[in-house]
Amino acid sequence: MSARQDTNTPETQIQESVHKPDWAALRLLNQYRLLILLAMAAIYYLGGNQSLLGSTHPSYFIAVHFAYLLTTLAFVYQHHLKRPAINIQFLVQNYLDVLFITAMMYVSGGLDSGLGPLLLINIALISQLCTIRYSLLFAAIASMCVMGEEILSSWANSNTSTNLEAAALLGALLFLTAWLTTVPLRRLLSRQLVSSTRSRAILDIRQIAQLNEEIVRELDSGVLVVDRHCNIQLMNDTARMLLAVEFVPMPSNLKKISAELFTSMDESEHSPTLQTRAFDIKSTGLTVLPHYTRLSNGGMLIRLDDHAHIRNQFQQLKLASLGRLSASIAHEIRNPLGAISHAVQLIEESSTLDVKDAELLKIARRHTQRINRIIEDVLQLSNRERVRFETLQVDEAINLFALRFREENSSNGAVLKIITEPCNAMADAGHLDQILWNLCTNARLHNSNEELQIIIHCYESGFGTLYIDVRDTGEGISDIDRDNLFEPFYSTHQTGTGLGLFIIRELCTLNNASIECMPTKLGAHFRVTLTSVQDMAA
Repeated sequence: MSARQDTNTPETQIQESVHKPDWAALRLLNQYRLLILLAMAAIYYLGGNQSLLGSTHPSYFIAVHFAYLLTTLAFVYQHHLKRPAINIQFLVQNYLDVLFITAMMYVSGGLDSGLGPLLLINIALISQLCTIRYSLLFAAIASMCVMGEEILSSWANSNTSTNLEAAALLGALLFLTAWLTTVPLRRLLSRQLVSSTRSRAILDIRQIAQLNEEIVRELDSGVLVVDRHCNIQLMNDTARMLLAVEFVPMPSNLKKISAELFTSMDESEHSPTLQTRAFDIKSTGLTVLPHYTRLSNGGMLIRLDDHAHIRNQFQQLKLASLGRLSASIAHEIRNPLGAISHAVQLIEESSTLDVKDAELLKIARRHTQRINRIIEDVLQLSNRERVRFETLQVDEAINLFALRFREENSSNGAVLKIITEPCNAMADAGHLDQILWNLCTNARLHNSNEELQIIIHCYESGFGTLYIDVRDTGEGISDIDRDNLFEPFYSTHQTGTGLGLFIIRELCTLNNASIECMPTKLGAHFRVTLTSVQDMAA
């Protein structure tokens, strides 16, 4: 088992992928052969009688040199055709290299010719392109050829002494070269390659981890990674903001960070589908909707979303679809409604109309007027103009509104009282006037008390927030109605359209403001929060 495991180590895999012949290596070997042959030709033909090349058999040297040159050119041509296969070409070329070099040694006086180092260089080059087994095989073939060349030289030339010691030494050097250039050198190179590969892999993993952490940090949703012991290992900035734990170091226990989230996760683990419900964070007052995903290591991935933000987005989508549908319906209803109103008006002018018919016509006229108000509200909602932000003197705008409201509602018994202080805000003056008009009109229509008093109080808090409180002394609003006040077409009055407060909220949203119905013991209390000039500039 250990031997098999060693053959599958990263070092062995790198050796197998790097130390094998390829076409580029064969091209370089062919160029090396041509260079050696040209050098031999220059030495032989230009060196005169001083050269050792071909000293024993000059004519044979010329024949062997020419045959080696033709064979090398044939190698170049086969490399161009890439036929036969690369492994076959590699083995055949190296066999012939050993034979030709040994033959040139024989015709040049044996080991004294100085051609022995060519075999060492050839074995060193071969060892870089084949396995250890083939490298030692070529070293053995070269050693046998050298020994055979020495024996043949002594047999053919009786005057020549056999130098078997030098031949044996060269054979030993051939084996040593084959071993050194394969086993120790390859292990060293493989370790360096493995080390560099692992270093690059570690660097890539760190970069990917940093990228993932940056992505998680910039997500709009809060993300927490909790291990099996309920310790938080990772938390992005959004989750810290939602849970109000910006400066708490990680890891930290989930129950200590947020008992509400811990309870919610514990409840979800008893549900097979991990279904959860939104819950409130006491420290921030935010409503959070969690999503849980079990991890393979026994931990939990928690995603937190601001439930109010999700609800507003859903509401906006729903209202956008509702507005388009309502606008198209309103346009279609308005024309026949105008014809009905005109017909009712003509019949009422008849002199032969009795009392019962006049009463019925009065009911018809009242309901057509109600339908017309609904259509106008729907068209106003679907055709909202763009906000014209300006630095608005809110106290002056409220005083101007109060004058107009008193003039148009002087006979209905409602008393409007204004309490203001100098306040500036960034808002649309027309929208602010419409918001106040709808709030005061609702207070008058939904209260039968003849002594109704409406109070508008404008003031700025210590934190620079601008508030407009609209109170009345009427019948008030129940808790059930308070939760649905700003829904479209929800009305507590028989003749109401259910769009007044909804339009108010939409206008507040357009002006970066908000409106809420505050709990109170007497009457109704609405609070509009405006954006101050300083906050808008920031």
